[in-house]
Amino acid sequence: MNVFLVIASLMAAIAAAAVVWPLLRSHRVLEGGIAALVVLGLSAGLYPLWSNWNWNAPPPGPDVSGMVTKLEKHLQEVPDDTKGWVMMGRSYLELQRFDDAVTAFEHAKQLDGKNVDAMLGLGEALSMRSGSQITPEAAKLFEEALTLEPQNPRAMLYGGFAAAVRGDVSLARTRWQTLKALHPPAELEKMLDARLAELSSMPGGASGAGVGASASETAPSTGGETSAGGAGASSAVAEARVNISIAPALKNRLKEGALLFVFARNPGGGGPPLAAKRLTVAQIGTEVTLSAADSMIPGRAIAAGQQVQVMARVSFSGQPTPVAGDLYGELTYNVGLDKTRELVIDRIAE
Repeated sequence: MNVFLVIASLMAAIAAAAVVWPLLRSHRVLEGGIAALVVLGLSAGLYPLWSNWNWNAPPPGPDVSGMVTKLEKHLQEVPDDTKGWVMMGRSYLELQRFDDAVTAFEHAKQLDGKNVDAMLGLGEALSMRSGSQITPEAAKLFEEALTLEPQNPRAMLYGGFAAAVRGDVSLARTRWQTLKALHPPAELEKMLDARLAELSSMPGGASGAGVGASASETAPSTGGETSAGGAGASSAVAEARVNISIAPALKNRLKEGALLFVFARNPGGGGPPLAAKRLTVAQIGTEVTLSAADSMIPGRAIAAGQQVQVMARVSFSGQPTPVAGDLYGELTYNVGLDKTRELVIDRIAE
């Protein structure tokens, strides 16, 4: 973990310098300061958002909030400042105000329909609001950004993840190899090497071939049904099926519209889930299926013969990270052996 944090800090410093230096040179000190804080804050925030560690990070300090207030006032006075709206979106992401971030980036994109930073920011905001899953709309934005700027490193990185999630191994490999050819910092290059190695364990990954049109066009599923493409017969049983219900004593705690996260992970293991779905409490009482199509990271998915821990959690905060008062239930599931299991939400998070 310490090594990871050191690497993340180095990459964050590089990213912050790249964003801030042009702003400071043009005497835009306020935006430069916000940029540094946002880039560093987001880089620190992405791992805990994707992991199941309970980091319980403190809220952003008053300096960040103060600068955000100044930027909000500036945008009220100059509402057609596209760069300001992009910076506002990044600031809202830092504050985990995902709905506001989406609105800010959408505003920037309306002002400049070909602004790549607005497209990428909106894709990030939509994905983070959806529990760190790349949504079809976000994937479309990443593709649009790549069309406008084929050599944009951020677009290639996100575009690679989007391609891998939907099963297009060949395209993901091409994008990450192209990014490597741009000679990124050594630490990022090592990360790309690891991601490229993981692609080999995915369907079609060993030969470098694509997985077929149907898999390429299939987005991660958001309901209880099984994804139609990309897995093939060999992975048909690589699923975890659970009927979600809630204990009668907890029913009165439910709130209409609250989110329901269902995910599978290695028992006792850290890191991001092997598969995850973002639903609503309306899905309580239905069957939910987790499969490789619900993988959050390329090469990290549930497999037949694997024992996993499946959890269903009602999130009243709307965030994927656990908060006291959330409702949850869990069970151990043997992938490929167990059939549909009954998963009861019967506990309250402390």
